[in-house]
Amino acid sequence: MDYLGILDFSPVAQFAIDREHKIVRWNRACEIMTGYPAKEMVGTDFQWKPFYSSKRPMLADIVLEQDGRGFLKYYRGSKLIRSRAVSNAWEKTEFFSNLGGRSRNIRFLAAPVPEAGHYVGAVETLIDVTEESNHEKALIQSMEDYRALAEDLSDGFVLVQGGRYVFVNNAYAKMLGYSDPGFFIGKRAEEFISPALREEFTEKNIAISHGHVREKHLRWPHVARDGREVWIEGHPKLITWGNKPTVLSTLIDVTEAMNRETAIKEEASRLRRQVKSLKASMKERYRFGEIIGKSAPMQEVYELITKAAARDANVIIYGESGTGKELVAKAIHDRSSRKKGNFVPVNCSAIPETLMESEFFGYKKGAFTGAQVDKRGYLDQANGGTLFLDEIGELSPDIQAKLLRAIEGHGYTPIGTTESRNSDFRIIAATHKNLVEQVQLGRTREDFFYRIHIVPIDLPPLRSRKEDIPLLVDHFIRSYDIDGKITPLPGDVMKVIYDYDWPGNVRELQNAIHRFITIGRLDLVDTRKCDNFTIPGEKESGSRTGTLQGMVKGLEKEMIYEALRQGKGNKTKAAALLGIPRKTLYRKLIKVESK
Repeated sequence: MDYLGILDFSPVAQFAIDREHKIVRWNRACEIMTGYPAKEMVGTDFQWKPFYSSKRPMLADIVLEQDGRGFLKYYRGSKLIRSRAVSNAWEKTEFFSNLGGRSRNIRFLAAPVPEAGHYVGAVETLIDVTEESNHEKALIQSMEDYRALAEDLSDGFVLVQGGRYVFVNNAYAKMLGYSDPGFFIGKRAEEFISPALREEFTEKNIAISHGHVREKHLRWPHVARDGREVWIEGHPKLITWGNKPTVLSTLIDVTEAMNRETAIKEEASRLRRQVKSLKASMKERYRFGEIIGKSAPMQEVYELITKAAARDANVIIYGESGTGKELVAKAIHDRSSRKKGNFVPVNCSAIPETLMESEFFGYKKGAFTGAQVDKRGYLDQANGGTLFLDEIGELSPDIQAKLLRAIEGHGYTPIGTTESRNSDFRIIAATHKNLVEQVQLGRTREDFFYRIHIVPIDLPPLRSRKEDIPLLVDHFIRSYDIDGKITPLPGDVMKVIYDYDWPGNVRELQNAIHRFITIGRLDLVDTRKCDNFTIPGEKESGSRTGTLQGMVKGLEKEMIYEALRQGKGNKTKAAALLGIPRKTLYRKLIKVESK
């Protein structure tokens, strides 16, 4: 076996066996690693002894016999890899708690030795991958021996001197799609690096050749012969070759690992962004921004909000009155890429048909009687943001057609001008109607329907998610509890609240809680169960007599003054506490104060 002499020069632990599986070489590096001297090992079949407590074939034994069953029996579940550079060679990594007096991770590489058409032995290489050696191994004395040793390795193996290749083995050449390693000789190493990193690679190579780099592992993207990007990990070491500083590198293809790492990092980054978005919107599991609820239907709504916010498609929110459609629309806007733009809410049912066009598209001064100044329409205001069309089912087919033109990017024309404008806005619409039926009845244009009905979200009525009622009650009590004196509602009051169907949904519940806190009465359809309920610590409301109309007016007056007290005179806050528009509050105040 002429190859045996090469092993003695190897700085890597190696042993060789003959056809009868007897050890014929156990080099010095192998003695140091295992603690077993060559004189005790050569001539025996004890190659297993430093590693295992009982006799079993080593990787060299199995590759020598090309024993498939042996692979399955002893290495099932192991990370066993077939060498891509050396025919019929295999490698694996295994941990040993005590090898040569210390714990180590050892990578085994075994290759059969062919001669005259059959295998006459095998060589097994042992590489300690736990840590790099702290000192340089013995230098290889002859180029021919060095090349013979390198060609037996499945890893890439190169020598770079003055920035140019002076030796390249078959394995490295094959990594980049070349059949002749000689192709590389004399070429600069950076020629095979991806262009964007060539300058950095050159600087790093110069630093290594001057002994200024301590990194044990370096990864660089290479350009293969067919243009593919191949990531190769190198383990560089500075040696002297021909009395010149030379960078010796063992190389492995880590493209698949890098692709996995990149995919994992991208997924982790996406998840971090998603988690950050969710954390910003969900202080607790039962809350999403200003929306309260932990029930399964609401969790589905939260998921749809998150998905809708991640895209720029139009959204339609279906739900009964009082279910919180505007809150959902605002939550989508606040988490979308348009959050820095305006959120423009429009109550379509409150705009007279004759004013629709001027409200949406704006007008120029003097366009009609009373047009004293230029006015920006809703579309102008929503440029770069979100246009929320509440009760979109109330829009006439005529205004739908004009809005459709603007949605499709064909622009719109303010009243009193021939100027065509464009606005970049997203529509989030809401309705309590069945728009499919509206289309069938001819009240909603089919083309308009398909433009807005891209991401539908169905908001459940409160009666379908009663498990959320305690959370909502607690939220409303806290929002109205200015002095911190209100205690939780009595159990019998909560039972009445829970049993009620809430046709007005969350808005009705909010107003009911506000009334109860204000006057100590829970005014529901079935009030006989709660006429005498009072807020703990407060006096009961006085008995009421007289006509129903008079009682209603008196109750309304009490609620208005209580809201103003809690809002400290701020009419905007008072209107919010009452759940009515500010204009409505002003109108009611005029009536109350005139009497």
